[in-house]
Amino acid sequence: MAGVIHELPREYRVEERLGFFMGDNASNNDTLVRALADEQVFGEHHYNAQEHRLCCVGHVFNLVVKAFWFGEVDRTLLQDTVIVTHDTMAEWRKMGPWGKAQNITIYLLASPQRRQEFFRLGAGTILHRDNATRWNTGYSMIQSMI
Repeated sequence: MAGVIHELPREYRVEERLGFFMGDNASNNDTLVRALADEQVFGEHHYNAQEHRLCCVGHVFNLVVKAFWFGEVDRTLLQDTVIVTHDTMAEWRKMGPWGKAQNITIYLLASPQRRQEFFRLGAGTILHRDNATRWNTGYSMIQSMI
């Protein structure tokens, strides 16, 4: 990433005006800021990458809420690519109401026949699936069940 970003501040002549770098909490962003500081992309002045690296507060809140909702769980269950088995559904049930809502959604969306039957029984809208990479999808999932 540093190789791609390296020339941009110089090209736009803003390297002396750059102060802080904000990104999500991924460790590769820490590495990026350190690499850019080592290459003096931020100008000739001393640039402390650790002090000038900010984490997105929205991302921090998202992580806190997910920790509150799920506690200590198998994080692979929160991915979209989970294959629905009796074992994965049993793991979701351990998470209480949230996991049960997730189970219902996954089960109904797992086949076209189930979706069609869901609509035939009077559902006005399709259920929304929770997504580990997008914020508010848990809220959307619950809202779609109401």
